[in-house]
Amino acid sequence: MSPTPKKTAARAAAAKKAAAAKKAAAAKKKAAAAKKKAALAAKKKAAAKKKAAALVKKKAAAAKKKAAAAKKKAAALAKKKAAAAKKKAAAAKKKAAEIARKKAAAKKKAEELARKKAAAAKAAAEKKAADEARRAAEKAAAERIAAQKKLEKQRAKAPPPSGPKHPKLGYKWTCFACGAKFYDLDKPEPVCPKCGEDQRDRPLDSSSGGSAKRPAVRPMAPLLEEEEERPRIAREDEESGEAETSEEAEPELDDAIFTPVEPSDGEDVETVDPDDILT
Repeated sequence: MSPTPKKTAARAAAAKKAAAAKKAAAAKKKAAAAKKKAALAAKKKAAAKKKAAALVKKKAAAAKKKAAAAKKKAAALAKKKAAAAKKKAAAAKKKAAEIARKKAAAKKKAEELARKKAAAAKAAAEKKAADEARRAAEKAAAERIAAQKKLEKQRAKAPPPSGPKHPKLGYKWTCFACGAKFYDLDKPEPVCPKCGEDQRDRPLDSSSGGSAKRPAVRPMAPLLEEEEERPRIAREDEESGEAETSEEAEPELDDAIFTPVEPSDGEDVETVDPDDILT
């Protein structure tokens, strides 16, 4: 038997309702799946974001760590370089000090060597000068002795003056150097009291000197103690007829004996007192 229309409509409505419920359930399931998918996507996105943040943080930490390591490495390298530079400067300073010490030692050694050389040269020069002075002194002494011997030999050959010898005053001389007249007072050295020249050194060609051959000495009349009682010789002038008296001739004394002579060049000259001569 065929179903009734009411049952068919109910069945259709129920089927439709079931289909709608099925469709709503499918839609709900689909929405839940979409929501689940969206939640999963959000979770995945959050995980990715968290991962990215962690990665950024890790990268930042790594960069910071790398920067700190680089900074530490740079500081260590700078410290190492500074220590090396300090060590190098200390070594250079030590080397410079050693060089300066060696230079000072070399300079001191050179100065000591120069001082020794100068002292040796000075000693050699002084010794040479002393030897030369000694030789010169010996030569001068020998020349002086030879000259003295020659002079003594020449003086021994020198002739006495040509005039007569006074019994008390000796020979009368005329100095060949200054022309002064004096008596030698019977001394072996006829030295001029004015200029100090020894008359034995008179040149042989001098006009006022003695001749090469000693002349004969004329004896002089002795001086009488009673000169005031000498006989006066009277002679008559042939023209006027007047008688005049004259004393006996006495030896003429040079005026230079009675005049003190100033010594020349600080020499001591012996002078003669006229009273001593006449008495």
